[in-house]
Amino acid sequence: MTTPFPLLRLPWLALVPVFEQMEQIDVIAFSLLSKRAKNLSKTLRKISAGSINITVRSHYPRITINLRDDTSVGLSLYTEKVPNAANRCGVLNKTMSCEKGSITVAKLVERIASVTSCESLEYVVLRGPLQLEVCDTLALLTKLGQLIIVHDCSDSFAKKALKIVSPVTTEITLYRIPFETKYGFQNFLKSNLNYLYIYNCFSRFTLDDLLVTNALKLKLIQVKLKARDISQFLTKWFHSKHNSRLEHLSLFLDEVVNEMCLPRVLKAVPFPRNRERTFFYSKQLDTSSESFCGGYDIKRTDGKKATILFLAGHGLSFIDFYFWR
Repeated sequence: MTTPFPLLRLPWLALVPVFEQMEQIDVIAFSLLSKRAKNLSKTLRKISAGSINITVRSHYPRITINLRDDTSVGLSLYTEKVPNAANRCGVLNKTMSCEKGSITVAKLVERIASVTSCESLEYVVLRGPLQLEVCDTLALLTKLGQLIIVHDCSDSFAKKALKIVSPVTTEITLYRIPFETKYGFQNFLKSNLNYLYIYNCFSRFTLDDLLVTNALKLKLIQVKLKARDISQFLTKWFHSKHNSRLEHLSLFLDEVVNEMCLPRVLKAVPFPRNRERTFFYSKQLDTSSESFCGGYDIKRTDGKKATILFLAGHGLSFIDFYFWR
């Protein structure tokens, strides 16, 4: 039987070289044992994390800590007892594991952020059913880079997370739309996001719902839309007086749609294909501007202008709408 080493009983000067020789993942794992262990780890060993990311699965969240030295540390909070973890934390193959119940998700993220001097989460990926502990963690955030909701995340979990996180994040990716009604979906679209990406068939809603969006950049990928859907959306935009923040709408369709879908009422004016022009976003997004050639210019009844670009090939279509400020 091995006698545990009384690390916390060592004098201060003896602890300093011990922490200097410890792997970063071991320091982080040690910090999760208690409040005193966290304070020692934070004081005796400086660890700098670029981001902390959480993937919430059906039974446990997995937390990835991306360190400044281009390495990463994985941590999983299991629902069952972890072998040799002594109801606390264990480290195996550069992955930490904790038994659920030994520490809450909220406290776990709080301690990791404290020890690694990381001020916010980079992204959170939600999977599986509603987990109240995870929602408690999200409620503590003051800043979140990106929220990702995948197909198997329940509607109730997704809606609760969106309600909590929308005010503190600028980018949301939806692999499912968790709203049953147009009112709920449109209310969400009014959030002041920088980016909104939707990977969904879009079957329950139409492009017309996007007329109220306040996202600066909105991308729909592999949506089930027809040429008439594009035409109807443009006609409604032409007559609309809604002052949306939307600057760029990008559509990736799994069928060919070309400029023949443009309704006559728009009086679209083709722009020369051999002339390049630049669209500047009002904020620095993934890029500050985009340059392109060709396209069709249209002017709304209230004077607002937009440019539409079509690119088709191999049974696919890429359509970009740029709304000039």
